[in-house]
Amino acid sequence: MPDFDLSKIAVVLIFLSILVATQVVVKRSKFFRVKLDKSNNSAIKIVNTVAVSKFSSATVIECAGSLFLVVSNRNGSPAIAELPKIQQNTLTSELQPELMGK
Repeated sequence: MPDFDLSKIAVVLIFLSILVATQVVVKRSKFFRVKLDKSNNSAIKIVNTVAVSKFSSATVIECAGSLFLVVSNRNGSPAIAELPKIQQNTLTSELQPELMGK
């Protein structure tokens, strides 16, 4: 028959009660709730996914106004690169003053 020591059981019960109390405090605290709400404003959105080969794919992800290219395959770790921002001078905006002058 195993030897049960009451001090070991008491230590485990005290540790579990401290963990439960910490969880209740964190869930009810306004400080942590405000920090979590601010981080949810910048959602991650998948713009496009393309299968590059049988085992790899490329995904464009938008997060906080920036675009990222994620290339992943079945056996390796994914590679992430930030895509350059698109300039505001587009072909249609350059042609617009020309059309209005005629």
